Amino acid sequence: MHFQFSLPSSIAFAPGSSKTVGHLVLGLEVKKVLSIYDSGVKKSGIADAIAASLKAANLEITEWDSITANPTDVDIEECARLAREAQVEAIVAVGGGSAIDAGKAVAILMSNESPITQYEGINLVKTAGPPVIAIPTTAGTASEVTSFTVVTDSARKKKMVIGGQHVGARFALIDPLLTASMSPALTAETGMGALSHAIEAYLSVAASVPTDINALKAIELLTRNLPQVVVNGSDVDARTGMLLGSMLAGFAYNSAILGLAHSISHPLTVHCGLSHGIANAAVLPHVMRFNASAVSERIRNIGISMGLNVQGMPTEEAVELTISAIADLSRRIGIPTLKEAEVSREAFDVIATDALKEISTIFNPRNPKKEDVLRILENAWQ
Repeated sequence: MHFQFSLPSSIAFAPGSSKTVGHLVLGLEVKKVLSIYDSGVKKSGIADAIAASLKAANLEITEWDSITANPTDVDIEECARLAREAQVEAIVAVGGGSAIDAGKAVAILMSNESPITQYEGINLVKTAGPPVIAIPTTAGTASEVTSFTVVTDSARKKKMVIGGQHVGARFALIDPLLTASMSPALTAETGMGALSHAIEAYLSVAASVPTDINALKAIELLTRNLPQVVVNGSDVDARTGMLLGSMLAGFAYNSAILGLAHSISHPLTVHCGLSHGIANAAVLPHVMRFNASAVSERIRNIGISMGLNVQGMPTEEAVELTISAIADLSRRIGIPTLKEAEVSREAFDVIATDALKEISTIFNPRNPKKEDVLRILENAWQ
């Protein structure tokens, strides 16, 4: 047996943990802080609450609220310039994966030369930036606990994965109460994004004992709580279960990496404007069917973690029941097909070409060809 397993962040998981951010940053012996968030976080009042905690610690705050979904290299360079001018010493990133990815990317440019595009890949960031404190407001990407940031290269129309040492957040304040303001639609798509992380990490060729343990527990928590929290967003126990499941999925994929569903989802978001969660959810069952011949017993184990009665069932039936249950979950909580999401079939060729170039494809349990990806896209479009 051999494996590598690592986590970049020190984690505080508790309702109300976000209120301690001022005290935490003060303990870093810094004075100037950059706070990154998007308009939705501002509208919900979360950004103001974080700012109040920072100001109560007598910290000087520079705020940047121009985060958009799938932040681009242009966005990151602009924010990094602002941060350098303000001489910030720590970064507090508040929001979903886009805000936290942006915070990690800006930290890279605080101690390493521009442009951010030169760091695409693994372990190309040579110098640690200022500490990043990540405060998630969605149960989705788990960017707060991973050593990766995803930035869109606007010139190449490509999502870049930047990973390795000096990329992860130093601290994660994981507060389930902050996720209560998510709409049912956002809850659904981010939740399916988290589930796709757990499933693809479990099916990855780089899976190991610790990633398996975290992935299977994440699948259990996410599938048990997601239908409930979409219907009743004020259910604190369900919100806590979702955020815990998302975090554990992050623990798993940080070391096991992902698979073909993510490889397809990246060009879907860039070329077709889909969110990360919807893109993954739409193709996940079809990718699992493609992979089934290589990982049939692992798919059965996914079904067991979901609470399905697949033990002792013939393998082919167990696999189909598990995959169908995942597809049914997506439909029940309102995840659209690619057709319903208005994805043009004319884009399939470039999506398939780009998907084969993604790093996650290397970790997929079956080696896909372009025609395989095109078939998956066609099935996901129906």
